[in-house]
Amino acid sequence: MKNIFNNCEDVIIREINIASNCKYPAFAVYIANLTPLELIEKFIVNKLTELHFVENSDLNDAKYYENLFGVGKSDTFEDMNEVIDLVLEGTIALFIEGINKSIAINLKNPPGRSIDKPDTELSLRGPKEALTESADVNIALIRKRLKNRYLKIEKNRLGTNTKTDIIIIYLENIANPKIVSEVKNRINQVNTDSIFDSNDLQEYISDTRKGIFPTTFTTERPDSVVSKLLEGRIAIITDGSSCAVTAPAVFLEFLQVSEDYYLRYIPTTVNRWIRYFLFFISILLPGFYVAIITFHQELIPTSLLITIIKGRSNVPFPTLLETISMVFAFDALREAGLRMPRALGQAISIVGALVLGEAAVSAGLVSELMVIVVAFTGISSFTLGYPEMYMSISVPRYIFVILGGTLGLLGLNCGLIALIINFTAKRSFGVPYIAPLMPLVKDELDDAIIRAPIPSMKNRPKIMTWVQSIRRKKRPKN
Repeated sequence: MKNIFNNCEDVIIREINIASNCKYPAFAVYIANLTPLELIEKFIVNKLTELHFVENSDLNDAKYYENLFGVGKSDTFEDMNEVIDLVLEGTIALFIEGINKSIAINLKNPPGRSIDKPDTELSLRGPKEALTESADVNIALIRKRLKNRYLKIEKNRLGTNTKTDIIIIYLENIANPKIVSEVKNRINQVNTDSIFDSNDLQEYISDTRKGIFPTTFTTERPDSVVSKLLEGRIAIITDGSSCAVTAPAVFLEFLQVSEDYYLRYIPTTVNRWIRYFLFFISILLPGFYVAIITFHQELIPTSLLITIIKGRSNVPFPTLLETISMVFAFDALREAGLRMPRALGQAISIVGALVLGEAAVSAGLVSELMVIVVAFTGISSFTLGYPEMYMSISVPRYIFVILGGTLGLLGLNCGLIALIINFTAKRSFGVPYIAPLMPLVKDELDDAIIRAPIPSMKNRPKIMTWVQSIRRKKRPKN
């Protein structure tokens, strides 16, 4: 072991005399800081050194030590490679003179942060817990909410160097076994030396790796994970990542938020419609502005057209270049605000937008209406709720600006048709991306276009589930 862990200062090889007798040597191998020293002293060192009135034959018997430490045969190993992997995970490997096996004792308590509030998926109502970087803690948060014997938790390991634990979670009596099998097959086909985050795994198992919009859903809220499991989806937890991945994912998921189910259904439905509308605004508004100003001025009321012409009278750039520059400036401010420390990032976003916008208008580089259009576009994108979505729409936004500036409304219509065709052709583990709209499933529209009262949402998504497709039965008539 000394040769194997040579120049590894954090690997401790501690010699122990059993029963305080040098005739019975042993040594424990562990990694410092992954297991508290007081636990090692209490449960291993003290137990071994304080053994008295024990027959010599027992001191050379592996079963005696299994009973002493409360471990079974599955915790004794003869293969040195298995022992090394366990030590690197934080397990203590105990070697005893005269026994050709190593006893694995799990006392690991690696450093990690406590359960905190979600950073991105904020809500006024509902639980305030977020997933952590520990897979064990995340599993416990899900188990706490889902006390179901059909909840299956399977472990896989990826990365020849990182040996990252990948946890697959699903409800056996609800999830479609074909989708479960497909998820497992894609994970088993991953061949890499490292997996650091859930996004690494997402790019390996997604249906398309070059698409703009995500086909797997990412969340940092355990209550969201549980709700997805109850709909028949599969959750994937990557050890070391504070986000869980759920699949299959459909487009409407990214326009819905967890708070939709913690508020009354009428205001929730209105808020959903607002988000649906603002999604298209965030993509189309800059391109629509360019198309109208450049090619279709006859559609603008005369009084408004005069105001626009006055505002653009000192602008030396064509509308297309002006719009692209302003959208790019907004994206730069957004990126700077995300990368800077939280307090400083907010100051940069607010002050930067005010100062740059006012300075650009005063210098005659852009018009006042252009600043309003870009600002409203940015606000619309941030209402979507999930970083994957509001970052994904940046690409089609530039495309629609170029189409509007070159082909006018015809270009916007062609681009919108192409976007709809792309959505229609896209799949997530065999599930249509824009289900239940295409193909149309009328029974599932009560949680798609609207958010119906919870008691009236009786059916789970049929395309996801297998056995139990009914959430709740009708009340019996008296």
